[in-house]
Amino acid sequence: MTSKEDNELLTRVEGDAPMGQMLRQHYWVPAVLSARLEAGGAPVRVKLFGNRYVAYRTHDGRVGFLNEACPHRGVSLALARNEDNALRCIFHGWKICVSGEVLEVPNEASNPECFRKTVNVKHYPAVEGAGLVWVWLGQGEAPAAPNFEWMTLGPDQAYACGLELDSNWLQGVEATIDSSHIALLHQSHLSHSKMDMAATTVSNAVRYKFDDTDYGYRAAALREAPDGQCVARVTEFVMPYYGLIPPINTGDDQDRTVIIAVPVDDTHLIQWYIYYNTKRPTDSMKRAQRANTWPMAGGIEPDADKAWGQNRLLMAHGNHTGFTEIVVEDFVTQVSMGPIVDRSDEYLCSADQAIIRLRRHLLKSVKQFMANEVPASARPEARDYSGITATGGRLKSVDDDWRNLPR
Repeated sequence: MTSKEDNELLTRVEGDAPMGQMLRQHYWVPAVLSARLEAGGAPVRVKLFGNRYVAYRTHDGRVGFLNEACPHRGVSLALARNEDNALRCIFHGWKICVSGEVLEVPNEASNPECFRKTVNVKHYPAVEGAGLVWVWLGQGEAPAAPNFEWMTLGPDQAYACGLELDSNWLQGVEATIDSSHIALLHQSHLSHSKMDMAATTVSNAVRYKFDDTDYGYRAAALREAPDGQCVARVTEFVMPYYGLIPPINTGDDQDRTVIIAVPVDDTHLIQWYIYYNTKRPTDSMKRAQRANTWPMAGGIEPDADKAWGQNRLLMAHGNHTGFTEIVVEDFVTQVSMGPIVDRSDEYLCSADQAIIRLRRHLLKSVKQFMANEVPASARPEARDYSGITATGGRLKSVDDDWRNLPR
């Protein structure tokens, strides 16, 4: 059980909330689909941690990420003209480039060249990778951008999609690293497939084993099969909001999945999905269905009184949940918990060890931050993410060393 005080510390991200300050200062954030930023096109509004920004692409292809409010009178720069590799506010014509420099102040009569240099426009470092624009929202010098294996892959080998959900960011992270729900929530999708992970349906009971790492932890969900073998599903949790999901088929050339739960504000998040393959182009059919989609899967029905779009007729004909999309099953369950779950009311069981471990990692990190320390997972030795990947497969028995599974 998590106390009400710790729950507040874990979930609140707006304003001066310590968790939000820590995430902004020490970690890069995936902010917007690259495909939504057209060269010379309209700026895109982005909300993160309760703050408003605009992202845009210049005519020469660079990405700018600025506070949404024009520094003159606060008009939204989402309305701005994208011209000459800069944004020009439509109200009084102030022109701002990606570096935050104010280039022109046409309504200033007294020495405009000198005046423009006194204006401070907050701008943020941005890089692109796996179809997403990543930003750093902290103060001072930015840490190195994340070097995950998907960041440098071409568009045929990595792409992203996502949507905004009406729930707190922690609910999204917890859903990502919870392997015990796979055989239950997703049973209709798994039972009709030839996927190796369909074997998770043979046993609902999960035994967990863990390896703590500099960047988070590895969680091995182990299920005993009727033949005495063990189905192993090893998920990587990378601080503070990454879940690396093992492939559903065996073999080292399968598409990989990353899920990232990014705070929009206290009661909303963006759930990003990255699909990638380091060996070959990603599955073309799945790419056609979901690459660069916003919102992915068409979103969900927002009305709780309509059960978020659940189809009871489907359930009557054998579908376990009444939802046809496997990702929608995840979305609906976490939204149904409410904007912020009161974790002091939970009754956790042994299958929730990954959840408990996650909360402890986050609480330890935010308390280090509050003590003016750099969280352990944000230190230089923890920032090398190269080679981190999730895995799955069969063991001879539940007692075999799951660390020997190929990664």
